[in-house]
Amino acid sequence: MDEPPKNRPPNTSFKQQRLKAWQPILTAKSVLPTFFILGILFAPLGGLLLWRNGQITEMSFEYTDCVDALTWTPASDVNFVHSSVVNVTKPSYMISNGIHSVDASPESPAGTPPFTYPVQTCTVNITIPTDFQPPVMMYYKLTNFFQNHRKYTKSLDYKQLNGAPASVAELNSRKGCNITGEVPIYPCGLIANSMFNDTIFGLTAAPTTTGADYIFLPDRIASPADKGKYANYGYTNLDEILPPPNWRPRFPDGKYSVAFPPPLISTDEHFQVWMRTAGWSTFLKTYGRGTEVLPAGEYQMMIDMNFPIKTYGGKKYIVISSIGAIGGRNSFLGIGYIAIAVICAGLGVVFTAFHIARPRIIGDHSKISFGGEATAHTRAPNRADDVGGNRIRSRYEDE
Repeated sequence: MDEPPKNRPPNTSFKQQRLKAWQPILTAKSVLPTFFILGILFAPLGGLLLWRNGQITEMSFEYTDCVDALTWTPASDVNFVHSSVVNVTKPSYMISNGIHSVDASPESPAGTPPFTYPVQTCTVNITIPTDFQPPVMMYYKLTNFFQNHRKYTKSLDYKQLNGAPASVAELNSRKGCNITGEVPIYPCGLIANSMFNDTIFGLTAAPTTTGADYIFLPDRIASPADKGKYANYGYTNLDEILPPPNWRPRFPDGKYSVAFPPPLISTDEHFQVWMRTAGWSTFLKTYGRGTEVLPAGEYQMMIDMNFPIKTYGGKKYIVISSIGAIGGRNSFLGIGYIAIAVICAGLGVVFTAFHIARPRIIGDHSKISFGGEATAHTRAPNRADDVGGNRIRSRYEDE
């Protein structure tokens, strides 16, 4: 007696593939209304998005050439967008030599003086022609800076950024950082080393006005998903690590110390924003957030020029913008919705006209071509009848 086959699946609807299934049949009565419904829904939604986008106020200006501006120079590229403002006074800037001061750590001995180093400071005169409604965001914009290069995006060490100390051999073995010296660099990698380090101060009321200053805080500018990626440094002996090469002018003798330790990257949102690499060579990154109304008036802005963008043939911009329910000013989404509405409505009209002019009978076997002569399997005895009760004859059916 033959034994039953082993591993036979049980006789159930799921195992034997007898579950009920639903397959939509696309007919003119179901497809044509769908096109018109999509057009009716998407058109007002796109118009609403464009209207809301028009309520967002945005101002941007380039300050790349401020390093060479020995006299007051109007910004070469200025853009101000608002629904009720047409003319705007261009910002002007001038460079001067200054001193940047870095305060000692709260854990350093009492009386430790701040560390100062020379820096070029760009002073910008800005006229805000209308109020900015909160929240008001400040961004920096870079062009021709390719953060999307494969080697660049991989040049970091996740374990080190998560607080795990590592030697040079360990860092090099993980292939994220390529350190040629004998001392570990914290944080290592090209991304951290090239961090945007222009210091942008808030808006100060111009000396000729009686307005109040406006402060942009570095809070809530990084994505919540990024904050969990970083922990403070795990090195106990700060003499055994070095800052990245581009960071060293900010530390005495280019080294970390108890008085001037590495930054706490778990709370440094400027660092977290920079470490999220951009997908295009022109990008904006958040620098600060204002929670109050930015009143119209005349202001001054101080910028310490530390980031050498001209080396890359790029440009630097400051962007000040209010934000709406879906973010900053961007008309692409609204235009896209309206374009889809027009396409759907247009296809609906074309298909409706074609259906009226040349209707097609559902299930007409004469429209099926098997690419050759009919066989016994194609000559089904029960053919469908048309509306008048006449037999529908296939092209392969015998006369």
